[in-house]
Amino acid sequence: MKKHLIFVSVFLILLSGCSSEPKKLSGKTKSSVPMEEVKPLAKDLTEDDEYEFALDLARLNVEQEHYEKAYSLLKKLKQFKPDDIRIYRLLSTYYEKQNDLKMAFISSQQTLKNPAKTIQDEQVYARYALLNENYAEADKIYQAWLDRTKSQAVTVIALNNLGFSALLQKDFERAQTYFLKALKLDPLNEKARNNLKLIESIQTEQTN
Repeated sequence: MKKHLIFVSVFLILLSGCSSEPKKLSGKTKSSVPMEEVKPLAKDLTEDDEYEFALDLARLNVEQEHYEKAYSLLKKLKQFKPDDIRIYRLLSTYYEKQNDLKMAFISSQQTLKNPAKTIQDEQVYARYALLNENYAEADKIYQAWLDRTKSQAVTVIALNNLGFSALLQKDFERAQTYFLKALKLDPLNEKARNNLKLIESIQTEQTN
């Protein structure tokens, strides 16, 4: 059982606000984009230019682990353009780096409400759902991939992810079913093979 817990812990590791209306831009009024921390070298920038610069600065601060500065900028940018999906993507990354997986999940949830969402946004959301043990939400994403895709590669990924979700829930029979389906489509798929071996070792250990 100890070996089982170690395996599951390793796999878990590997899974590794209010908004206001945008302010109206007008003529040559003072920019409301949060630019007080660092000024760009170029002059006579439009407010859109300043916004993009501030967003890049926030991204850089997240990457360099300057979290207080990053969060301050992102909070102000969210007030300025609450519909910009890039802000919520960065907020998700920020919260994950702060080990606040609940807020990372909530932030990623906002990306799915945006028309600009991608399959990568869905993947990130599902991963945070698993990390928060919200298996139903993760399974909903993976099942949607199965229902709408005509790509064998995406189907295999969805089956593997559904199997992994079932594995985390210790529903080994259901997990095996998904992994076997993935192997039927892609006999060389290492993830499905390795997870099937893991299930077999767990079941052997439980019977001894």
